[in-house]
Amino acid sequence: MKGRKKRSKKLKIILLIVLALLLVGLAVIFITNSTYHYDPIGSNDILKKGETGVLELQYKGADGKPEREEITYAKQETLTLPKLTKKGYHFCGWLVNGLFVGTEVTMNAKKATAVPQYEKDYSEITSACAVFTDEFSFTEYQAGEYESISTEAADVYLDGGYKMTVYSKENFSGKETAVYYSGKFSGFIGSMKIEAVKSESIELETLSNEEKVKLLTTFAPRIWWDEDEKYFASSVEFAAANMEKALGADGNLYYLKALDSPQFTSDFLYGDLKTAKAYAFAVEKEFKYLDLSYFFYAPFNLGKQIAGLEFGDHVGDWEHISVRLMKEEKAGKLSYRPVIVDYSAHFMRNYVSWDEVEKIDGTHPIAYTACGSHGMWKDSGAHIYVNAVVVQLKDYCSQGTAWDLWKAGEMETYAYDALKHQGEGIGESKWLRDFDLDCGVEGGGTTIWGNKGWFTPIQIYPRLDSAPSGPQHKQSLNDYYTINGQNEK
Repeated sequence: MKGRKKRSKKLKIILLIVLALLLVGLAVIFITNSTYHYDPIGSNDILKKGETGVLELQYKGADGKPEREEITYAKQETLTLPKLTKKGYHFCGWLVNGLFVGTEVTMNAKKATAVPQYEKDYSEITSACAVFTDEFSFTEYQAGEYESISTEAADVYLDGGYKMTVYSKENFSGKETAVYYSGKFSGFIGSMKIEAVKSESIELETLSNEEKVKLLTTFAPRIWWDEDEKYFASSVEFAAANMEKALGADGNLYYLKALDSPQFTSDFLYGDLKTAKAYAFAVEKEFKYLDLSYFFYAPFNLGKQIAGLEFGDHVGDWEHISVRLMKEEKAGKLSYRPVIVDYSAHFMRNYVSWDEVEKIDGTHPIAYTACGSHGMWKDSGAHIYVNAVVVQLKDYCSQGTAWDLWKAGEMETYAYDALKHQGEGIGESKWLRDFDLDCGVEGGGTTIWGNKGWFTPIQIYPRLDSAPSGPQHKQSLNDYYTINGQNEK
């Protein structure tokens, strides 16, 4: 009997240790990609030949006063966070003079990878694709298959009317990466295939605000809410009436204070789809593109069940879908045609070529929003977005309730300047002050749309993660080069 008791006791200890390690692993998964972010304000400053970029590190001292330190770079390199010499100081974030290709640099606690984008003359490119052999020299490629590209890491320009499949080795072997986006990107290329995107153009006299409203309406998506969804979208006004806007002590930013514990009791967290609004932005970008980004706000995000525990809940949730249009001039007439749809899902970038998207009436792309967590996907069914050793996370989508954003009263429409980081209401919509970037002044824009995180040592209640930032802090709006980026929270 004593032997059995000892074995039983040892087994319990082992199980507790395994459970503790599992919880630590899960915490790492959820914390990674959400702590240190580069906010790409001023991303129009790019490097010219012979110039260097500057990373400005910000620290917050024990007395609350910020201090700064600079690191210069002139090429792609890994930067190590300097050791702090003062007690009580912690690292707050990075500011950049110069452009990072991904527009958002996500770091662990110690390092970040700097990728400077050099100023190139893209006006000389007349083909579908240009692969740069150094900062300024390039080889052009038309649509077709290329079994051998004599380069490793390369900067690439891809015209918006084309989609591209890249292989890490020659003869279309090795790791395959389907590239459905346009503009500038970097990668390893052994071989590649380039083909045209099939879509119809819409002719315009000029790109006025009135025409932008028409385009936002023409390409507005249908969003399918899951048949088991409980936490729907709402208007910003509906949410704000149930929350308190206050000046936060951390970083002098605004947040919407909703709850001070992980016990969810307010009915407003279920949203109100009948009066909900989508917030649609028309954003002119480099390389003759016009991005149409459709955002919605849900008062609550339901997390995932892992090992019987609930992780990833948070008050406030911004999600979006974007459609990229390419400007063309034919016979002296201006036209725009759709080439890419981007589905925002957590930290995933889901770029899909326009001719591979299911549509209504030929212009309205269909999107599915995941049950509870609202990640946006092209198709219904189960979608894996974390497939780690200790856990697999899935989004589930189905055709429950249809939300057609092109119908009257479902959208607010805006024009947004990606270089000046300013917006204006167009059509019958008025600009929302909460979407401004002056978040450090009384009555300024809103940075955090919900409560701060809450994580009890003993899992009595579900873990409560920190709330997301608003549309004006997403790369879809404030980056002049890309349609979207990873890790947009």
